[in-house]
Amino acid sequence: MVLHQASKLIMVALVGIAALTATAIHFMAPISKASSPAMATSSGPMYLLSAVGSCRGPTGYSPCFGGNITQAEIFNCTDAATSSSGCTQLVVNRSDALISYRITVWYPYLTLSNEPSWANCKYQSSGDSGQQYFASCISTNSTAFIVTEPSPPPV
Repeated sequence: MVLHQASKLIMVALVGIAALTATAIHFMAPISKASSPAMATSSGPMYLLSAVGSCRGPTGYSPCFGGNITQAEIFNCTDAATSSSGCTQLVVNRSDALISYRITVWYPYLTLSNEPSWANCKYQSSGDSGQQYFASCISTNSTAFIVTEPSPPPV
């Protein structure tokens, strides 16, 4: 009887560990290597990608960041980005228009004292509404820019 209860407890514990592991993997690795651009492995910037991938926030799809500048989303709205309402753009999956998110970027944005030293802009996406994130925006010409974040340190 005690052996039967112990084996039940072990089974419940193993199922719990598997569920926690699956949840942790989902949040720690939102971009799958098979379907998304390679993540940066150097200390260079990671670019907000134009491909809508597997990155999700609590309210829907959200920006994915990766290491390939050729796949960076270009924001052609420098004037709007300087306004209090920011530059809002719809980012749509090329193969399925139902997979998309709205993103608003404010650039330049330098008014908070708790802002990281590398940040010069901030953004908010419909996939994580109400939450704003610091970023580093880089001008590509007089009317356009891209959004970047620092790469995490190598593991």
